[in-house]
Amino acid sequence: MASLLDRTRNLLHTFGLLVLATIPAIGFAQSPFSLSEKDEIELGRLAAGETEKSILLINDPAVVKYIDDLGQSLVQKSTRKGIAYTFKVVDSPEINAFALPGGFIYVNRGLIEASETQDELAGVLAHEIGHVVARHGADQAVRTGLVQTGMGVFGGLLGRGTSSSLGKIAAEMVTTGVFMKFSRQAEREADRLGARMVYDASLQPQGMVSFFDKLAGLQKSEPNAVLKFFSSHPSPVERSSNVSSLIASYPASSKPVGDTPVFRDVKQRLAALPRPEVEAAKAAAAIAAAARPPAEPETDVRSRNMVRDRDVAARFAPVFHQALGSAPRFDYITNFDFDGDWRGDNNWNNAENRNYPLKAYVYYAVFETRTHFFIHYAAFHPRDYKGGEKRGALLSEVMRIGVGLGGQYDPTGRSNEAVMAHENDLEGALVVAEKNGEDYTKAQLTLVETLAHNNYLKYTPPGSSLPGDPIIVVGVRPRLFVESKGHGIEAWRDDADQHKMAENGFLVYVFTAAAEDPDEKPDRAVGYELLPTYGSLWPHARSGKNETCGEEHDYGVVSVQFAQCNEDVLRHIRLGVMGSALNGVVGAANMSRPPWGWFDGQDRARPLGEWFLQPAETIRRRWTLPESFSTTYTYHPFLGQFR
Repeated sequence: MASLLDRTRNLLHTFGLLVLATIPAIGFAQSPFSLSEKDEIELGRLAAGETEKSILLINDPAVVKYIDDLGQSLVQKSTRKGIAYTFKVVDSPEINAFALPGGFIYVNRGLIEASETQDELAGVLAHEIGHVVARHGADQAVRTGLVQTGMGVFGGLLGRGTSSSLGKIAAEMVTTGVFMKFSRQAEREADRLGARMVYDASLQPQGMVSFFDKLAGLQKSEPNAVLKFFSSHPSPVERSSNVSSLIASYPASSKPVGDTPVFRDVKQRLAALPRPEVEAAKAAAAIAAAARPPAEPETDVRSRNMVRDRDVAARFAPVFHQALGSAPRFDYITNFDFDGDWRGDNNWNNAENRNYPLKAYVYYAVFETRTHFFIHYAAFHPRDYKGGEKRGALLSEVMRIGVGLGGQYDPTGRSNEAVMAHENDLEGALVVAEKNGEDYTKAQLTLVETLAHNNYLKYTPPGSSLPGDPIIVVGVRPRLFVESKGHGIEAWRDDADQHKMAENGFLVYVFTAAAEDPDEKPDRAVGYELLPTYGSLWPHARSGKNETCGEEHDYGVVSVQFAQCNEDVLRHIRLGVMGSALNGVVGAANMSRPPWGWFDGQDRARPLGEWFLQPAETIRRRWTLPESFSTTYTYHPFLGQFR
């Protein structure tokens, strides 16, 4: 074992730079556009409206007036006091504050309560004002690709679009956290501007330093209390040192460390106000007590529902253009139990054995609301062989062991997502179709999302007014591209980039209700069969960690609206502990996830698997759709709602 460890360390040194190179860079591309002050303020106003849909504000007059007075006194000492600033208090115990473009600043109740002096609170407010003064939010807006591609039209910000376009852009930016994390350079600049503001307002900038030191202590003793702060701000240690150096350069001052009766009065008033987190905990406990497992249908009910599911899934079944890499067999789309068992830890090896034909199957799941169908399709491959069949698996193992030894070769913490190869792979697509009565044959394709390595991509068919990238369709069936080796799914574009990935050409998978063997199809047109996710993968996951699932997750309680006659009824369904990753041991372990284990790599705060378990709510939020887009399920077998 010692020799293996030594060899592993040597490999880590050899491949250290390569490991870092495989981890995606996080940041924004430079944009050629710039925002006028008017556009910046309007974007901030709309972003504030979106933000306030998901937070609680404190409206106590004395608290609100105090924070506004303190904030405005700092604004008057800033170099950008020609715009209107608004200061609001969020009723949250978390220690945090944030600024939106154009002067919209929010401070959490927990931050005020954690401040021991007015100077500490003033330092935080001044820092957030500094972001507005330096126009960091506007800078984020024009650097992120959202304003150029994610929302389609940038013209709304330049006076060429509609207020609706602006609202969608603002909503997308709030959803993706564009304004919640600035660069280190921006944070340093906001600290510098803020410290000077505090000093010029006859307050003590030393309060910024003492607050940074307090945060550093809380990070060790009460990490949950400052989790949000550290997710949106850099470490306070360096900032404390930088601000101390700045203060030392200021002219000597005899100003005392500030505290005021009104500051103490505000803290007392906050202490006396109801605490929503306590009420929320009580409500959560009541919901948990009332929650029940998903209902199981009678056999005949289930059978009738499964027949309709298959018909719906067949109508919209995608055409998959599967690129073939250096090892074409391992790019074949097949079923998890192609080798006759439900073990996940032998699929890598058994995929080589030609006694096991890799016949063409695609998993599907159907959900219905009052207005739409949601059909999930999932393509399984026994191997993800990025980096090559042998080398990719070896390097992935090296990376995994390296992180286990301390993560010193992975400063981003994202190596588990950047591994080069792993056993099992399951990527998916979600097709949304608008209903026209109960006849599914009259439903029309509305939009498509695909999953490519924890990133969701948005597409719309020809003639759509929604802001997705275009997708080619055959009737109502979307044409999808599946990359070689790594198997991420995106829209078929038939362009040079996609053809470049197909070292050995393509297989074209079309639904024919027959699972054909690609090795027996020299014309490379392969018919596939549909497999119900509900009757195959789902039962194996319900028992938690086992030979099929190598990891488990407590899904707790899922709350959804069900249709009951003509009423919408809120139900609380207890899913509890379920298998959340397929059992795989080659390369990085357990890296492939079933649909309820999929997550958005750009927004890890969202519940695991919500794209699958709550497709209607997820799509309406992500596409900013109106309330006429129903999220009330008439059919959701995974949560016990049957037709």
